[in-house]
Amino acid sequence: MATEGKISGESQKRYSRLVDMWAAPGLNPTNIDVLTKLKSAEDRQFSKNMAITGKIFDKDTEAKTDDETHIIGIRTDIWKPSKEDRERSLNAIKKKRKQELKGQIKASGRLTKSEQTQLDAKMENDDTMSMSDKNVDKARLVLKLFRSTGKNINWKGSLEELTVREVHQSIGSRKALITFAINLPGYEYLVVIQQCRRFFRPAVFSFAYLNDKTDEMWYIDVKKYWVSWGIDYHVEAQGKRIGKIDGKLLALGTDSRIKIKEPSLAQDQKFIDLLTLFSASIGFHKTIWKNIRKRVRNVNDGSSVHIIEDEELWLLKNPRRVMR
Repeated sequence: MATEGKISGESQKRYSRLVDMWAAPGLNPTNIDVLTKLKSAEDRQFSKNMAITGKIFDKDTEAKTDDETHIIGIRTDIWKPSKEDRERSLNAIKKKRKQELKGQIKASGRLTKSEQTQLDAKMENDDTMSMSDKNVDKARLVLKLFRSTGKNINWKGSLEELTVREVHQSIGSRKALITFAINLPGYEYLVVIQQCRRFFRPAVFSFAYLNDKTDEMWYIDVKKYWVSWGIDYHVEAQGKRIGKIDGKLLALGTDSRIKIKEPSLAQDQKFIDLLTLFSASIGFHKTIWKNIRKRVRNVNDGSSVHIIEDEELWLLKNPRRVMR
């Protein structure tokens, strides 16, 4: 049985990690060795539809330098779906809708000439059949963290946007609220990071994290500063401040430095990787909020063509189904 983690109050073992996000995804042409490592990725997590969008540097306290240790990849095909991809999705929807309309006229078999005329009239007046690829809504953020030292790269975690939960949470609260799911290798639990509803206050994200080695449960809040030069967040555990995500003011991308002073969490690599993925997502929040507001409007007025990918549906499945 898990117990609540206890704040030690110690701060001498501060952990520091720099998240260097680029202004635009892509490979730096001078970093040829990264491409070589990606081609030989052991776990195949780096797909052909991914691009590098940032690098991670861990602080070497003895040498007082930042050493490159990880890279961040983004699924460009679902963050910014192409026109062709949206058209394929829309064609599949229209094909299904045509069969539904046909079924309203005749349960099975070929249509007569008069029945075909009825179907053509229904299709012409149907909202779904008149939609264009611009109506297709399938943008979703997926980031992946890879350790890039050594000969090969190794997957260390994924952050995926849960658009379904965002819609129902946002409709219920009347505010655009972000939801992420984080999956870590060798970790049996899915961590869901949920933005909380706060009236006229900066964004707050919360999640529960179980240290599976010590069997301690940590309740984490990541709170955006009221006033700051960059995009800064306090990190709290059990309601007490244990660190910060310090956003850089002058940067081409959305760079930040993670600083954790609670030793039990600062020494937990899975927790640091989890915070790294969240920090990497910060630069995408503004666009995500915009997407959520549009998605909610479309759902409310009945004009939504919200494509929910199988990968997201898999994250929503009942985990106990395999036990039955």
